[in-house]
Amino acid sequence: MTMRLAGLLPLMLSFGSPVDALELPYNSELHGFVSQSYLISPDNPYVGTSSDDGSFKFREIGINGFTEFSTEFRVAGQVLSRYRDQADDGDLRVDFLLADYQFFTNQYSAAGVRVGRVKNSIGFYNATRDIPSARPSFNVPESIYFEALRDTLLSTDGIDLYGSALISGNQINWELTAGRKTVDSENFEYYAFAKPVPGTDKADVALRLFHVNVIPSFQKDLRLGLSIVDVDLDLKDPLSLQEAQMALVSAPPGDLLLNPQNYVTGAGIDGFLTLLSAQYSYRNWVITAEYFNLKNEFDGEFVGNAASSSATTEAYFLQTEWFPSPTTSVFARYEELYLRRNDRSGDQTAADYNPYRGFGRGWTLGSKWSFRENWSVSGQASFNEGTAWLPNFKGIENQDIKKHWNYYVFSLNYQF
Repeated sequence: MTMRLAGLLPLMLSFGSPVDALELPYNSELHGFVSQSYLISPDNPYVGTSSDDGSFKFREIGINGFTEFSTEFRVAGQVLSRYRDQADDGDLRVDFLLADYQFFTNQYSAAGVRVGRVKNSIGFYNATRDIPSARPSFNVPESIYFEALRDTLLSTDGIDLYGSALISGNQINWELTAGRKTVDSENFEYYAFAKPVPGTDKADVALRLFHVNVIPSFQKDLRLGLSIVDVDLDLKDPLSLQEAQMALVSAPPGDLLLNPQNYVTGAGIDGFLTLLSAQYSYRNWVITAEYFNLKNEFDGEFVGNAASSSATTEAYFLQTEWFPSPTTSVFARYEELYLRRNDRSGDQTAADYNPYRGFGRGWTLGSKWSFRENWSVSGQASFNEGTAWLPNFKGIENQDIKKHWNYYVFSLNYQF
């Protein structure tokens, strides 16, 4: 735990008293959470080799809040520290920070605009995946909400237009988002090349998003969703042509074919994502299903020579949650992911150290218990075939990756 993180924990716990005791200005609220997990992944390293025999190196600490200056205008934000073995070091980050102005409202509809680092509403879980209590258990469905691209897709520096309307008894909520963001490029490099690109550590991401949720008048227990995302991702500061040529001259014969990531002079992915969502609630049961389709085009340069390819990534999950009491829940989820829809075996995307990275199929079982006010514990077991959603970390290319792998998580959560 870094010194900054160690100092943040007691500060957050001191806020366990009612918010009004903080004497916040205007109409304000301040909330926070601490989540400490123990994860064991005996078959494959889960964001680091520490989890092979069990690890406590999984921790989230966040503070969020808002100040409402009027019924139409407020500011809101969240600061997060996320520690995940070798993938996240616990440094503080701003998940979102925005100004929200609702410029129109009447009995049947409303509209507003958010500006700043705004959250991206993609599917049912993306906008709430950063809050432990809002997730079914340790994580959201990994087949669709890629853990590797969490920071890329969670929020955008830009503008978000939103609104709601009641039309013939149908409740409609919509959002239009556009912006850019600079993110760590390592996860993109593993996605595109299966290994990191030397000398590159950032990527520029441009995103345009449309999202709509509908509760139809004929069935108020049904929620339907559609998310459409156009995203462009480009590496920043790759090798110059001269640097790539010099590296190639000193390399063994055929190294460009064996290790193309070492000679990248430019790379980017243009993606068009469609996500269909449905959720039905019946008594103390909630059934959720989502289907994901991503058409992506890769454009790259290797020692100045252009290369391109295209593919369609496909995924879905079906999840059932049971709430036997107000303080307990149990869920089961099945999901599949194929980086190339027409390559279910993953042969086209196999890496020398990881021949199974092109596909993933798996079951997840879990439960959560709120054993007292503000406190909960959760447990989860995941049984997987294929490694399409196995999180990447620097050094995973030196590991012996297995096709069948399981992991188990126990989490203790506090929120105020």
